[in-house]
Amino acid sequence: MAEYQEKPKSLVPMIATGLVMMLLFGGFALFLLSLGQNIPDVDQVAAEARVKNLADLNAQNQKILTQYHWIDKSKGVVGIPIDRAMDLVLSELQSNKPHPAGPVSPPAAPQAPASPQPQASPQPQAPSPSSPAAKKGGQQ
Repeated sequence: MAEYQEKPKSLVPMIATGLVMMLLFGGFALFLLSLGQNIPDVDQVAAEARVKNLADLNAQNQKILTQYHWIDKSKGVVGIPIDRAMDLVLSELQSNKPHPAGPVSPPAAPQAPASPQPQASPQPQAPSPSSPAAKKGGQQ
């Protein structure tokens, strides 16, 4: 009988297959990482919303501070730009001239009595008929 000998297989196809599998796995992992970076998280969404709200609020405040607008049309109250308001206040303050100060006199010093007089001890007084203590006593 003849012995059957197996030919040694070449390692090149197995190594090539292993390298291709590793490259495919690495490419797939990089693809998944790139997709994961594009998904916004909750903090990013909230931060973007806050930045947008702040920008809108700043734009609204800038409009109010720089334009004429009605505050209460029925009462005739109008809002004016801040620069104009500062000019009006400045002109009003400049038109008011301070009055000259009058003479300054020091406060009067308290005077001591000339001669001390002996004071009598206070006498206890009977409650008057109209006082609340007398009424309570009369009702009991």
